[in-house]
Amino acid sequence: MLTAVLMRKLLILSPLLIALVACTVSSVAYKAYIGEVRQDLALSVLQGASFARQELLNRYVDFVRFSSVDEIPIDNSERYSAIQITPGYHDVKVYFSWDLGSQRGLAPALVNYAASRATTSRTLHFNARAGELYTVRAQPVFNDARRDITTLTYVDFWIVDSAGNEIVTREEGRYVPDL
Repeated sequence: MLTAVLMRKLLILSPLLIALVACTVSSVAYKAYIGEVRQDLALSVLQGASFARQELLNRYVDFVRFSSVDEIPIDNSERYSAIQITPGYHDVKVYFSWDLGSQRGLAPALVNYAASRATTSRTLHFNARAGELYTVRAQPVFNDARRDITTLTYVDFWIVDSAGNEIVTREEGRYVPDL
């Protein structure tokens, strides 16, 4: 009797455990280079930072995403939080992507909007080193204390390496409005 109860509990909990393990597995980085697949140590990984944003009742997580590397577009960029690139100098276009909550139908249009706006996107030029992990950080600037997405004015971007050194400085990735 006790064994049957334990087996039922195990059958009920198994899908939950599988789902939990699947959620903890990190996403695969996008292969943003041409040619054969290379070993991880022969590549650089560039990941986008994420940001928690609290609105009146809701909490969202916004991200830095990648739209192109050396003018080669990244397919389905909203699906990838990291990209793999070859060592050397690259122009990486990044954009600030915000969580829409339940407004999923607007997602493709807003991805295109965010990636093309000068205020929420930037092309960063830097020299990637093999085997290094870089993070694109961002500082969203709001024009209201509420800090909701409707008050977003612009975003500044910069790149840091795994030791925290700025590879592309805040000044280099800063948005300068046209006067």
